Amino acid sequence: MPRTGHRLQGFRALALALALVLAAAACTSAGDGPAAPKSRPASMATGNPDRQHPVAAFLQPAREGVMMADAAGRTWKAADLPPSTATSSFDTERLPSELAWSPDASRLAWIDPGGVGQTGQIHLLDVRSGRLDSRPCPCAGLGFLGEDAVSLATDGRSLLLFPPGGKARRIALDKRLSPYSQLATGGADDVILFSLLPEGGDIHRGEGTLVVADRKGTVRPLLADEGTTSFAEARRKPGGDTVAWADLESSGACWPLQTVKTHPGTSGSGAHRSLPDDAAFRHALVELPRMVTHLAWAGDGLTLTYSALSACQVMSPERVVSYYLRDGRWTYLGNGMLGIAFGAEGRVVRLKDPVYGKADITETADPTTGTLTLTTGGGELVLGKGVSLFALTPAETAAARPPKASAAQPAARVAAVDDHGAGLPAAVRKLARDIADAAGRGDTDRLVELCDPCSTGEHEWIRSDDGPRNVLRAIRTHPLRQPGGGLLYPGLTTCVDEPNQDISCTPQHLHDAAALRLKPGSAPGMEYGGSAYSASDAVLVPLTLRLEKGRARWTGLAAG
Repeated sequence: MPRTGHRLQGFRALALALALVLAAAACTSAGDGPAAPKSRPASMATGNPDRQHPVAAFLQPAREGVMMADAAGRTWKAADLPPSTATSSFDTERLPSELAWSPDASRLAWIDPGGVGQTGQIHLLDVRSGRLDSRPCPCAGLGFLGEDAVSLATDGRSLLLFPPGGKARRIALDKRLSPYSQLATGGADDVILFSLLPEGGDIHRGEGTLVVADRKGTVRPLLADEGTTSFAEARRKPGGDTVAWADLESSGACWPLQTVKTHPGTSGSGAHRSLPDDAAFRHALVELPRMVTHLAWAGDGLTLTYSALSACQVMSPERVVSYYLRDGRWTYLGNGMLGIAFGAEGRVVRLKDPVYGKADITETADPTTGTLTLTTGGGELVLGKGVSLFALTPAETAAARPPKASAAQPAARVAAVDDHGAGLPAAVRKLARDIADAAGRGDTDRLVELCDPCSTGEHEWIRSDDGPRNVLRAIRTHPLRQPGGGLLYPGLTTCVDEPNQDISCTPQHLHDAAALRLKPGSAPGMEYGGSAYSASDAVLVPLTLRLEKGRARWTGLAAG
């Protein structure tokens, strides 16, 4: 995913920009919406790759390599990562956070971040010859100014230019930027810089502004009325001036709130902020907090992915949700992908299948990486596994056509597993479906017939105006197994959306919290801040089902 590779590459860029002001955070997914394609990729492409015409580059930490792929999905190792930067797939602060293409895709650049008190290296790859030029660089951010690779010197005084086949040089800026500022994104004739502002007054931690610098070193403001923003990553439209970036609207390692903003690129204009507001976004539970784990242009629109934080929240595929944004309109693309990008001739690249939520995760199974695939010619090919980030060439992104929306979110249905993911007996599933069907029709006579034995008071509750609706809400959740074989719908009582806690939410709990439209709050009497979900907030009366000698029965209500 371009510039985001969980420990969120986007957050890594932010952490670099703020000089370790914010702690490292991760992102991935969870929920109950349409997912990325479930079909297993059929194969890996065979044959000799076209090394002169790559369409994508990607980082594969386990192979200690920068990889490339051609339009047919054939891959090759374009360059080695220095061993010191790839000692562990979790050593994210030592891995490049971005792969930057020159406009004609003849060069690829990346930076190995330096440690405390050290200078990192910039790497410049000549794609056609395969020659790699690496040199120390006190660099902050990366892009291209025309065909020249460019960065901002860490002292904020100058741009650092690396022409093709030429000697590096500096362009002194007519206005010095604060330390920990950085180059946000390149352009044909100028570049955009994030200028960090001193904290105090109305300026909060990590806030700054965006400015434009040209080849003469002239610096001018980009945002209207001395506007401020924070910055994690930015993308300029290929062949245009429009810029999009991830703005961190609130600080905090485990409570960030990122939103994508767009700007026409004309100095003095205002930025446009928008968020999706569909069922998939609400179901992903990323309204607060959230991170942008992927951002890329696709023709005249953007592809982007919003995610919860894998370092701070319970994760599952539904908690990562991807969209295409154009002219303020959102097109839902699916869940469970760390990134998705569109190229020429209908090519689609997806970074999906992250490993998380498993008790046996080791340092060789990084939950911030996934499998990179290429869909082309109606088939899906594996480009690589354990991929942390990828970038399509400018020509690919510029030629992308608006994608079609993913299939609508499937209709709610009864669960096949309990609140911890264990399968339910077939008899229980059948009874639950019968209850849901009757409740959906508002057939209270059938519901009373199914609720056996139930008290007169329970039958009266079922026949009430809201009875069928409340029965339907409950029976579509995941049940809790009780001692003695009983099942309680919903199984969610109170859980905390934090990993490794004694009452951490399961993915099933989070699915139910989203389905019931619960809002996070403080658990009474518990030290869990505002990350707890409680089914009592839905004013929901639990249902009890029991399996007796292979026969499932609805035995009544657990309360009321």
